[in-house]
Amino acid sequence: MMNAHHDPSLCTHCGSPVPAGREDGFCCAGCSYVHDLLHQEGLDHFYDLKGSTALPPVAPQALRERDYEWLTLLSTEAEGASESDAVELRLAVQGLSCVGCVWLIERVFARHAGALRINVDVVHGEVRLTWQRGQFDAVAVARDLQSFGYLLGPPVQGGEKKESSGLARRMGVCGAFAMNAMAFSLPAYFGMPPDFAFAHWFDLIAAFSATLAMAVGGSYFIERAWRSLRAGVLHIDTPIALGVSAAYLGSMGGWIAGVEGLKYFDFVAIFIFLMLAGRWAQQAAVDRNRRRLMRDTSISETVNVLNDVGMEEMQPVASLKQGVRFVVKSGQTVPVASKLISEDASVSLEWINGESEAQAREEGQLLPSGALNIGMQSLTVEAVETWEDSTLRRLLDARREAEFRDVRLEKILRAYLVAVVVTGFAGAIWWWSQGAGVVKALQVMISIFVVSCPCALGVAVPLAEEMAASRAEKLGVFVRALGLWKRLMRVKRVVFDKTGTLTLENPVLENPEVLRALDVESRAALRHLVTGNLHPVSRSLYDAVAFEGDSKMMSGAVKEAVGHGLSFNDTGGHEWRLGRPEGAIAGDAVLMRDGAVLAAFRFRDELRAESVQEVRHLHERRIEVCVLSGDRAAKVAEIAHKLELPDLCWMAELTPEAKAQWLRGRNRDDTLYVGDGANDSLAFDEALCAGSPVTGRSFLEQKADFFFLGHSLRFVSGLMNVARLHRLATRRVFAFSVTYNIATAVIGFTGHLSPLAAAILMPLSSVCTLSLVAFTFRRSIGDQTAPHRSPLPSGAREPEGVAAHA
Repeated sequence: MMNAHHDPSLCTHCGSPVPAGREDGFCCAGCSYVHDLLHQEGLDHFYDLKGSTALPPVAPQALRERDYEWLTLLSTEAEGASESDAVELRLAVQGLSCVGCVWLIERVFARHAGALRINVDVVHGEVRLTWQRGQFDAVAVARDLQSFGYLLGPPVQGGEKKESSGLARRMGVCGAFAMNAMAFSLPAYFGMPPDFAFAHWFDLIAAFSATLAMAVGGSYFIERAWRSLRAGVLHIDTPIALGVSAAYLGSMGGWIAGVEGLKYFDFVAIFIFLMLAGRWAQQAAVDRNRRRLMRDTSISETVNVLNDVGMEEMQPVASLKQGVRFVVKSGQTVPVASKLISEDASVSLEWINGESEAQAREEGQLLPSGALNIGMQSLTVEAVETWEDSTLRRLLDARREAEFRDVRLEKILRAYLVAVVVTGFAGAIWWWSQGAGVVKALQVMISIFVVSCPCALGVAVPLAEEMAASRAEKLGVFVRALGLWKRLMRVKRVVFDKTGTLTLENPVLENPEVLRALDVESRAALRHLVTGNLHPVSRSLYDAVAFEGDSKMMSGAVKEAVGHGLSFNDTGGHEWRLGRPEGAIAGDAVLMRDGAVLAAFRFRDELRAESVQEVRHLHERRIEVCVLSGDRAAKVAEIAHKLELPDLCWMAELTPEAKAQWLRGRNRDDTLYVGDGANDSLAFDEALCAGSPVTGRSFLEQKADFFFLGHSLRFVSGLMNVARLHRLATRRVFAFSVTYNIATAVIGFTGHLSPLAAAILMPLSSVCTLSLVAFTFRRSIGDQTAPHRSPLPSGAREPEGVAAHA
C-alpha cells in the first residue's frame, strides 16, 4: 500500500533508490513481486511496522528455485532426536531487517499445519522452529518464506557470534558492577562521615565492584593495548587502558591508605561500562551485516566420493586426491581440476575467466577448479589434483580481514599519550616541590590521567560508525569492516570487474515485447522450463516471467540436452522446448511447441543502471576509474567505450594472478576494488578496500569490506559522501575532546579536580559528543547523501593524468 508521503525516488517496498528508467516505483522486479504478494494476501501491516527502516532489495535470485534437500535431512534428524512430540530446529535466515520482518515471518509460519511457535533472532540472523512431530513440512515453510524474500539456511556453526556476544556479556556484567560502585560511592559525596558504622562496608563494596569491573571489562582494553604495543602499533585502547589502570591503582592505594581524594572506584566501573557499550555498538553493527548473508551453498565443505563398488560416501573436500572419483551436484562448484566421467556437462566458467556464457563439456574433457555445474544432472568426475593444489582452495584461503592501520591516527595517539604522561608527571612533581606532599601529588597526576581518557571518543565514534552505516544502508550498501570510512577517504582509484559487477548478473532480454505477446499457457510452459536451471539464458528468462502473476502452472519432467536446450511434455501431450534457433531464425534462444516456433529471444550484456553517470561523477572527484576483466577483449572494449574510458584504463582476458599483479604495481593504498567472482579474490587482497555485489553465487561478499544489493551503481559516490560526513563528525568530536581534555587537564593541574568532579564530567562529555555526532548527521541529511555533481574545474586532467598524480 503506497504511503501518501512516500518519496518517489525510493523503492516502495525496500526504500532503496529507484534506478533511472523504472516507472513503477520499485528498484527491481523482486521488490515489485513481494509488494504485490503482501497486498494480495492481506499482509500490508508489514509496511506499518517497517516504517522508514530500509530493507535489502529483494534480488530475483532469492526467489528462484532452491534445493532444500539439506532441510529435509535436518528436519528428519530433528524429529528422530526429539524425545517429545514438540520438535525444535535452529536455522539461519537471510533478509531480516526490522520488526516488520519478525511479524511477517511469524504470520507465514503460523499458517502451516503442525506449527507450534517460532522465535526470530534479528541480531544473530536466526530462527528457532518448533512443530508437532509428523504434522509439519519444513520445506513448505522454507518455500513460503522464500516467496517473500527470506531465505532459510543451515544453522551457523563456529565463532561468528563470538566477538559481539562476548562484548555484550562483558557489558551487561560491568553495568551491574557500575551501578553497585556508584550507589555505594554516592553517600560519601553527600557528606557521609568517615566514622559512619557502614562506611567501611560501602568502600569495600565499591572497591570490590571496581575490581570485578577491571577483571571482566578492563582486561579487554588492557589486553588489546598490550598486544598493539607489542606489535609496535598504537591503538585507541592504549589511552583507555592507561586512564582506567591509573584510576584503579590510585583508588586501591587511596583506599588502603585511607586517603579520600584518591578514590575513583565509581569512575572506574562507569568508565569501563561506557567504553564497552560503545565498542559493542560498533562491533554489533558490523557483525549484523556480516550475518545478513548466508554463505554460498555452491561451495561445499564435503563431497560425495565414489567407493570401489560405486556407492557414495561423504568425505571432507580436503581429502580429495588425484584419481579419486566423486559427484558434483547441480548448482555445485567443482572443487579441484577434474576429468569429466559423465557423457556431457554444462558448466559456467564465470568465476574463473569472467565469461557468463555456458560451456559444454564432453566425456574425458577437463573441468577446471571453480567451474560451476549449471546443468540439471549431477556429474561424475575424477580429480586430477589434490585440494591443496587447487585454485579454488587458494582463492578461498586468501586473506582479507587484516585490520586497517591508520598511521596518522597512530602519530596523533603517540603525541596525545606523551602529552598526557608528561602533563601528569609534571603536575605531580610541581605539587610535590611546593610541599603539598606525596598524596596531593599523586591525586593531581591520577586526576589528569583519568580525565584525559578518551571517553568522549570511545562512545561518540561508535555512534558515528552506526549512523554512517545506517545512511549507507539507504543506498543499498552494508558495511562489514571497521575502518571502512577512513579507507574510503584515501581512495583515488576505483577498479571494477566487468561481468556481474559493472554489468548485471544475467544477460538482459532485448525484446521483451515477444515475451509479453505469448499467451498464458506459453508463458507457464516457459516458466516451467527455466525454473531451477542455472544457465544464464534460463536465469534471465526466469527473472522476466516469474513475477508476471500468471496463476497457470504446468507439470512434467524437464529434460536437458547439453548444448541444445531444455524440453518437457505437458499433460496434453504437447512437447515444449527451449533451445538454440535453427536455420534462418534470428535470436539467441527460441521457445517451441511441437516443433513450431512461438518466440525468438535476443539477449545482451547490460550495464548496471546509472553506471555511465556514476563513472562521470567519480571523474569529477578526480578519481581514476578502471576495468579489469577475464572476459574477451571485444566485450570489455564495448563496455569501456560506453563508460567513456580511455584505452589505458581497461584490460581484458586477465587471470586472477594478473589482476592482482596489475593492482600490486599501481596501488599505493588508494584503490577501491569492486568485484564478484573467484577470479577477483586475489585482487581483493591487494586493494585498500573492496566491495562486492550480492549475486547469490559468490563468496566474495563474505570477505569484502562492504556488499551492495540492487541493480544500480549509484551508491559509489553516495558511499564516499557518507565517508566525508563520517570524517566531519569524527573531526568535530576530536576537536571537542581536545578542548575538553586541555580544560580538564588544567583544572587537574591546579589541584581542583576531585573524584566527584571527574565522575560528573565524564558522562557529561560523552553526552556532548553524542549530541555533536547526531547534529552533524541530521544537519547534513539533505546534501551529503546525494551524489557529488560539481563540475570539473577548468584545465582538469583526464583519468590517466589522475593516475599519474596518484
